[in-house]
Amino acid sequence: MRPIDFTARVRALAARLASDGVVAYLGTRQASLHYLCGTFMPWRGAVIVTADGGCEVAYWAMDSERIKAEGCPHPVFEFQGSGLIDLIAKRLAARGADRGRIGLDLAHPGAAQIAPGMLTAGEYLELKTALTQAELGNGVRLIDDLMLIKSPAEIERLRRAAIVADKGFHAGLRAVRAGVTENHVAGVVEAKIRDHGSTWAWSVTGGTEVGAGERTSFYRGVTQQSTDRPIRNNEFVVIDLHPLIDLYMSDLSIPIFYGTPSAAQQRAIDCWEETVEALLDALKPGRAVRDCVATAVATFGNSDIGRQFGLPLFGHGLGTCARTRPFMNASSDDVLAPGMVIALGTHFYQPGVAGMRLEYPVLITLTGMEALAPTPPKVQLIS
Repeated sequence: MRPIDFTARVRALAARLASDGVVAYLGTRQASLHYLCGTFMPWRGAVIVTADGGCEVAYWAMDSERIKAEGCPHPVFEFQGSGLIDLIAKRLAARGADRGRIGLDLAHPGAAQIAPGMLTAGEYLELKTALTQAELGNGVRLIDDLMLIKSPAEIERLRRAAIVADKGFHAGLRAVRAGVTENHVAGVVEAKIRDHGSTWAWSVTGGTEVGAGERTSFYRGVTQQSTDRPIRNNEFVVIDLHPLIDLYMSDLSIPIFYGTPSAAQQRAIDCWEETVEALLDALKPGRAVRDCVATAVATFGNSDIGRQFGLPLFGHGLGTCARTRPFMNASSDDVLAPGMVIALGTHFYQPGVAGMRLEYPVLITLTGMEALAPTPPKVQLIS
């Protein structure tokens, strides 16, 4: 794969800080650590970038030797126990960046979920006590604006992650049959994506999600952690998988129906597929995300079941995190642009009848969108 220039990333962020009058950015999110450091960093830590172009890492001592050995390109300072904030304050002071405006990973306005690694309330209060001459504020957008448009090297990794996800999905699809448990199917999927290079199933929902029958159709039910429930004839199956390739994430879920749909189930399938098609057609560079969302909501609204059981949530960004822009909901202020990568979503949950979820990685191009996964976003009918 093409190499990534992490020094150039630091320079670009430092230039943004200088332009905005910010002395330092303190990134505690996993997204920021991975984006700026290029090594897997699951434990508590921080990357400190200053407006003069400096970059240092504060990281838990019990894992610091590994990240150095695996190529973290910046100086690494270690802390033990609960010493992260004390170390951060000392490193900011050493760089003369302990006064003035400092951007922190505090919040994603409009996001439904908290990105892993956001600063905690306790850590924020500790920083305020330690940095009495600093003006602390939300700095998420400082780096997120840089992460929003993907480079060719990033697109290569996201494309590969989507291909691995597709292979895992088809392994799970082949494993679906009557009497097989959700857990078994999840294990088949996990083995396949691992065999093709995935190093971490990143989702908080237990890695690979598999749900069948009534477990696919909880009202507004977007979580199906796998269980020992056996799959039965004539029911929906959700497989939702989350591989990681060289720190870049994919997210893939395409509905499955095992058997022959009833009239009510087919009506739900038709409603869902119509909405997916409308959403895909709406993705054009220069178009506001909220307008794309409005198109999909209106399509759900063409039927009573769509109005009642379709969710107004249509995906999220992909990169070194999946809790990242563009958030495909009505509160987004983003405008689609070439180079954005989105896990497009379409959710429909009708209790006792149907549960369908789309998580579908797409790249915004100069003229529209490109699907990164080979399998089309249609309900997969198997018997």
